[in-house]
Amino acid sequence: MSYQTFTGANVDEAKRAMRRAMGPEGVVLSVKRAPGGGVELRAVQKGQPLFKGEGGSGGGGLFGRKQPREQAAAPSLGGLREPRVTEEPTRKAEPEIVPEGRENAMGALRGDFSDKLNRGGRGGDPLQQRWEQKLGRHGLTPRLIRALVDEGHEYAGRGDEVDQLAWALSKTLRFAPLNIMRDVPIMLIGQTGAGKTSSAAKIAASAAAQGGSLAFISADVGRAGAVEQMQTYADALDTRFWAVEEPRQVAQIMRQERPGEGIILDTPGVSPFASADVAAVRAFRESLGAEMILVIPASGDVGEHADWVSAFADLGVRRCIITKFDASRRVGAAISACYQAGMALAYFSEAPFIADGLIDAAPEYLARRLLIDVPARLGQGR
Repeated sequence: MSYQTFTGANVDEAKRAMRRAMGPEGVVLSVKRAPGGGVELRAVQKGQPLFKGEGGSGGGGLFGRKQPREQAAAPSLGGLREPRVTEEPTRKAEPEIVPEGRENAMGALRGDFSDKLNRGGRGGDPLQQRWEQKLGRHGLTPRLIRALVDEGHEYAGRGDEVDQLAWALSKTLRFAPLNIMRDVPIMLIGQTGAGKTSSAAKIAASAAAQGGSLAFISADVGRAGAVEQMQTYADALDTRFWAVEEPRQVAQIMRQERPGEGIILDTPGVSPFASADVAAVRAFRESLGAEMILVIPASGDVGEHADWVSAFADLGVRRCIITKFDASRRVGAAISACYQAGMALAYFSEAPFIADGLIDAAPEYLARRLLIDVPARLGQGR
């Protein structure tokens, strides 16, 4: 491996040693307590692969340099549009039997509109053909692609294709990054392995970079190494951490400790289709008064993702973090599922390391990610 190890009496001292040796390009991989006291910090040079001989993504290793992204305004949840789609993409409707006379009239009407719009179906619509090919390979559902094409036509002639798709995405999907400096606690939920714990650490790191502080509570005590992992993150960020097993313990912490900083509650993997899991999720949320944020990987089966996101939306989840952009070439499953459920996009995660942070969900980033021929890391970490 190409990382270097630095030690110090505390995290700041170890970081200073890293900066002296690696300069501003050093990136922290992990921090842990040293056997003889103090801390041990591992770091890698940005632009270098983690493993020797590893190409990474985009030719720059896992820490390949990222292109600057445009900052998009983060709308409040209160201003979000209502869900525009409610049907499941995998569910086929029964064919409607149309009387012959009515069918002829409808056909004439369709033809009239086609002539006026100069879009006589797929063969006469270059934008639809192009986006069906480019976006379809990501697994975006036909319904979402059609909606994007409709919005894209409204932007025609005002910019390049990335701008056109970004416009269409802004009109079709819902983007709502978190205000991490607010007082409302955050509760991350989702299936096992989705990236909840690392997302919690990245959110806390973003808060620290802005001069704030977020403390951790973890209910994921049954997973091997979960408590140690979260304790490592807490030590590295110089924040507090509590491990709990029951909702009443959360309420007790809030009552006795009275934490002045914000709170992130990390939960174990749950299924929205299991009544016991649903009851536990609701109990933890009520004990903390938290906003639930779904964490879901970018790729997978479109129908399965749609079922999961819709089920979590029924529990009151209003926005999500989409992870594993760095490990996924096709990212349409989660995006299509959120479109169907009307769930807002809060963040994207495209890096496995905490120091690289999360990316505010924005149509400009997503448009580039969907149109690029060879997906690579495009965003700028927070």
